[in-house]
Amino acid sequence: MQLTIIKNFDANKTINYLLIGYAFTLPFTKAGVNIFETLILLIWLIQGSWKEKFQLYKANLLIVSLALLMLLYTLSIPWASSTIFALNYIEKFRHFLIILVIYSALDKAFIKHIFSAFLIGMFLSEIMSYGIFFELWHYKNVLPSDPSPFMSHVDYSVFLAFTSILLLTRLIDTQEKNLKLKVAYALFFLSATSNLFINGGRTGQITLIVLIYVSILLSFKQKIRAFLASTLLLITIFTLAYNYSPNFKVRITQAEKGIENMIYHNNYTTDGFNQRVSLWIVGLDNFSDHFFLGNGIGNDVKEIQYYAKKNGFNPQFLSLFADNHNMFLIVALQIGILGLLTMFLIFYAIFRLPFRSNRYRILNLTFIVGFFLWSFGNTTFHTMNPMIFFALFAGLFNAISTIQTKEEPL
Repeated sequence: MQLTIIKNFDANKTINYLLIGYAFTLPFTKAGVNIFETLILLIWLIQGSWKEKFQLYKANLLIVSLALLMLLYTLSIPWASSTIFALNYIEKFRHFLIILVIYSALDKAFIKHIFSAFLIGMFLSEIMSYGIFFELWHYKNVLPSDPSPFMSHVDYSVFLAFTSILLLTRLIDTQEKNLKLKVAYALFFLSATSNLFINGGRTGQITLIVLIYVSILLSFKQKIRAFLASTLLLITIFTLAYNYSPNFKVRITQAEKGIENMIYHNNYTTDGFNQRVSLWIVGLDNFSDHFFLGNGIGNDVKEIQYYAKKNGFNPQFLSLFADNHNMFLIVALQIGILGLLTMFLIFYAIFRLPFRSNRYRILNLTFIVGFFLWSFGNTTFHTMNPMIFFALFAGLFNAISTIQTKEEPL
């Protein structure tokens, strides 16, 4: 039975307004995100209509696959390193509840506003980042050499890469005739891409390469010209970045030396990439010993030192890391092969979403490809920034696909 107060206003519309605030705050304030997330979930809970919602949710592959992942994690608690630690770990998955809310409450009239709110939030975060880079102001302990003020440089680099793609798709959208808007998108694209290369996140830079090819190749029928245009754009971006961004040049040099040390000197400690490779090797060996059930939440980290020594790596050095820096491998280590297959099912569920609108089809594919790359080198399903990023955009594309399937194109 709904409370009287709910009858006096449109709960769905209120949720949609709050989603605009959620998207806006996502790039620069965790506190703001938590406030909007709490309000959205509270209204969703009070709203009721659970029978209708359950019927809706159980027919959606993304929601079912996420629920299966949560179930597998819950069932794994008995062999976790600590019950309290496991419960705290699982509790973080609450951020994914937004996906359910968006699926049942999203109004198509608000979709563009939610995307725009995210872009405005990113623009504000960029102003802060550029100010730190040019030493116009200081923020906490953030250095001009790595001006990522509100999250790690890895996470921020992926945020920037996806922002660039959002802007690029608007730029090449033939339905957009407003020249002033086109100029604004172009300038914002340049600022977001430039910001990506003054920060230290190579994950986002690699992601940008892949996503530019994906977005441009899917946008034009003449694939050869699209490929050449993508290549020319990327050569221009990277040439300018290498010559005018000291941070980017340093990171490229570090990567080259790291790969050289790994291949020719069997040294896996000099760079972030070869450190990740050593953690992947150690993790794969661990997984082979715990293939079916995994070794439990928390035990994967405890056993890094043992498997490092077994594989000839420095156990003291690798024991400094909190995880194996690969979300697919982490899930496999914690809950076994069924967990890994469920992760792939989640990505497949998003990848297969049908769209009538080519713009949303492209954005959905770039989102899931980008998040796959992000997950391959980072703990995306257990740290807040990647989780809320996934919750917002997976939720949006999941709901937009259903709206477009049932109604006219957006």
